[in-house]
Amino acid sequence: MKKVNPPLISSFLALDIGGTWIKGTVVKETFIKSDLNQLISVKVKSPLELNAQPKHLTKALNELITNLQVSTKSIKGIGISTPGIVDYNGSKVMGGNPYLEVLKSETWKKELETFFKCHVSFINDADAVAIGLSQLGKLKGNKTIGIMPIGTGVGFSIWRNGRRWRPGKLLPLVGSIITPQGDYNNLASASNLALLDRDHDLVEVLLNKNYQKQREQYHLNLLNLIYSAALLYGLDEVVISGGLVEAVNVCNYPLQKVLNRKYPELFTKLDKPLKIIVSENGNSLQLIGALALAKAESIAYQYRKVVPYNKMVTEIPYIKEIQVQNMDSVAIVETMWEAEQRSGEALKNSLFKISYVVDIVVKKIKEGGRIIYVGAGTSGRIAAIDAVEIPCTFGFPKDKVLVLISGGITDAALEIETNFEEDASAVPEMLLLDLCPEDSVIGITASGSAYYVQSALAFAKSKGAYTVMIRSEITESNESFCDDVIALHSGHEVIAGSTRMKAGTATKKVLNFISSAVMIKLGKVAGPYMVNMACINTKLIERAVNILKTLYNLTDNEALQKLKDCNMELDKAIKNINF
Repeated sequence: MKKVNPPLISSFLALDIGGTWIKGTVVKETFIKSDLNQLISVKVKSPLELNAQPKHLTKALNELITNLQVSTKSIKGIGISTPGIVDYNGSKVMGGNPYLEVLKSETWKKELETFFKCHVSFINDADAVAIGLSQLGKLKGNKTIGIMPIGTGVGFSIWRNGRRWRPGKLLPLVGSIITPQGDYNNLASASNLALLDRDHDLVEVLLNKNYQKQREQYHLNLLNLIYSAALLYGLDEVVISGGLVEAVNVCNYPLQKVLNRKYPELFTKLDKPLKIIVSENGNSLQLIGALALAKAESIAYQYRKVVPYNKMVTEIPYIKEIQVQNMDSVAIVETMWEAEQRSGEALKNSLFKISYVVDIVVKKIKEGGRIIYVGAGTSGRIAAIDAVEIPCTFGFPKDKVLVLISGGITDAALEIETNFEEDASAVPEMLLLDLCPEDSVIGITASGSAYYVQSALAFAKSKGAYTVMIRSEITESNESFCDDVIALHSGHEVIAGSTRMKAGTATKKVLNFISSAVMIKLGKVAGPYMVNMACINTKLIERAVNILKTLYNLTDNEALQKLKDCNMELDKAIKNINF
């Protein structure tokens, strides 16, 4: 009788490539969050050096996989955490220490994908730590948190209210800040600290009283680094991880207590308290983040839908024969006005679907969920306009309505994406949100082609969140990566492909309809009045006074006094009056 081999159980591989070690772990496809706290990892000596070649890295990787005792045929996705600047697409290292030169070519990644027959994603090690913390539920609230893995050098990433925060679209290289004593990659290096011991034992350096003076200097270096980062980026918290923390946790060295005790006397220019946290997960966070990335990217990638250019309605001219360059201004504006009127009338066809979406989103929010917009180009920026207004208009929590824009939100008002960010995956940023089934994710892409939006919706749907795509037209078949589709019915553009025009107008309308109707259903509006608005300027204070006058037949002075009695919070003033 012929022996039948049991089917291979798919798994995901995570690698953390550092200057000293390459660490790796593998988990089955069915892994759940609780498994992340019990990862078993192995490590091999890193071959990275000034003249390292791909073959050296491949040899070390083969050794690692052998030690992990995993079949290469079972691996369904690979996530790689590495120091240095990783490109937005997660395909290669673009800059960093000279020893990272071997990772700057996409050739090695392509060779891995060919060998393993699966998707491979690179991510900066500090960003991987941020994802790891998020997956463990340790990044929450409307805060700005600096994530600082410390090993051979210093990594840094900023998490701000659910989003990766990169001013100037640049990785914040705080380790490269130069002082008269040197840069912080050297001054705060855990590897350099370990060199004080003849066996390079970091635990020995942390515990032996003979190193007391050196430890105190190291504490000062670390505090100066943290102080610099806090001043530059307005941090509420700093979370330290990496090889330093691995040693700290092994010997129960009270680093967190020492740093929090010493910093008030040094941090004299901070305008708010800073909390310093030494992560209990130490060096495993990079691997946790890389594992989450590997699994999520494999899910998103299988649902990727390439829209043929000749099928994109938004690329067809509104009037093919028109010669706008020969028209006077009145004719140009009248043509655009006419096109907008037709588009606006056509939007009637989507009102039922919009109201259907509203009711589901309301239900999800009442269960504790959030509204999360995801968009590329004009779509993302219009979503941001809507999202940023909701908290002040309706008194809705800032951490309950979020927006992601391809290329990052930090400079989205200053420039458009210029490096294929629309085609990149949104998964690394979606992972930072720690999605739950109560969330509603609304993706906007007029053409329907932006993989940034497709990947966000596919991943969110896999997490049980409610997912909606807003696009120009309904396609012949349902989209497998989302639950529902709302058609803008914006049709062809006067300037072919310029979806900032009719599609942009229609997008603003649809998002206005959804968010305003949701807030009304949540009790944030009474009659035509917003009753939870924030009194953050003179006009809004006058509006609040007028609302109280109208609703409760008060004089100007009485209404203003009611507001003052409640610290200028309209909702509290209304509750006090009703009580």
